[in-house]
Amino acid sequence: MTPARTRASAEVPGHPAKNTTDGLANRYWGAPAPGASVTYTFDKPFRMVDLLITNGASKAPEEYAREGRALQIGLEVTTQDGERYDKRLTLSDKPGSQPFPTGISDVKTVRLILRSATGLAPGRHLALAEVEFFQRS
Repeated sequence: MTPARTRASAEVPGHPAKNTTDGLANRYWGAPAPGASVTYTFDKPFRMVDLLITNGASKAPEEYAREGRALQIGLEVTTQDGERYDKRLTLSDKPGSQPFPTGISDVKTVRLILRSATGLAPGRHLALAEVEFFQRS
């Protein structure tokens, strides 16, 4: 599923949140610090069976660690009727996609909040390469 709108609470110049849904794992959303969030809004409610997250600046190992990465992400899902589901996702600090089964019906918005981080240093920011949403086929 492709979201109709992608909005971040904060972005690093040149690394907009829309990069997380462009299908390219070598472009990323750059967030200035933990606590930043990105919200995906869908035109049509759907049953989200899986969420796939590619953490860091890229899937490529040599690029992955050039920026900070989130080790935990808060997942807030809101359904069409306003019901909310909250979950904490723990990510491995490694390049590549990481699947998270969800099984939530009538999803309208998904908000990801970047939590505890690694790899942050002066001049570096948090990077999130791709977020993919899968529905029941």
